[in-house]
Amino acid sequence: MKIAVISDIHGNLTAFKAVLADIETLGVSDIVSLGDLVGYGPHPEAVVRIIQDRRIPTVQGNHDRAVAEPRYLKWFNPEARRSLEMTREMLSEAALAFVGSRAPFITRDGCRFVHGFPPDSLSTYLFQVTENRLRAAFEELPEMRCFVGHTHELILMGCDGAETERVPFQEGAVQLQADHRYIINIGSVGQPRDGDSRAKYVVYDDAADALEVRFAAYDIQETVDAIIKAGLPRSHADRLW
Repeated sequence: MKIAVISDIHGNLTAFKAVLADIETLGVSDIVSLGDLVGYGPHPEAVVRIIQDRRIPTVQGNHDRAVAEPRYLKWFNPEARRSLEMTREMLSEAALAFVGSRAPFITRDGCRFVHGFPPDSLSTYLFQVTENRLRAAFEELPEMRCFVGHTHELILMGCDGAETERVPFQEGAVQLQADHRYIINIGSVGQPRDGDSRAKYVVYDDAADALEVRFAAYDIQETVDAIIKAGLPRSHADRLW
């Protein structure tokens, strides 16, 4: 079975559509979302509607929680907080209820899916975690494969039961080792921050125990123009390039 794992769409409808079109070419069995459907981008309602219409399983991200429960806005810097307040105004009550009701993690097909860090954090960044905490997480992780988002970067951490290691992770195929546990940080569809402006996602082939990192080009200017028109912070548009 091949599963496309997507994350951090952040209201970027143009990037999301480009990724969905790319997925259609691959013979993928299913799609799983790691959350942060909203925030930063100009079309949060449309993104949520597609997720609902296509019945794409999704966990809750920190931006999703903050728009659904404003007490969590304190997590964010002033600019991001203002952006989320505006995003909340763009969302219907049904969309707010949907993002607010997502679970913190999903397990299926021997894999765990969580926004931030296992087992169920939607706010912890992988790069914040100490070596001791990372090792403990691997020891406690029931699943051999855990997919995370949140950082908007591509990071692959492996553990052979004793030592942890960072494995090179970039566009293309990556063969996993059956006796290693992995935490797979899959990048972002709508707000990449890894030096390449294309939308990112990962396809996991459980039969081959392999990943394919996919980059999808999209019309960035279309999203930039929509961000500016919506009155969202200009920085959200500028960093898309």
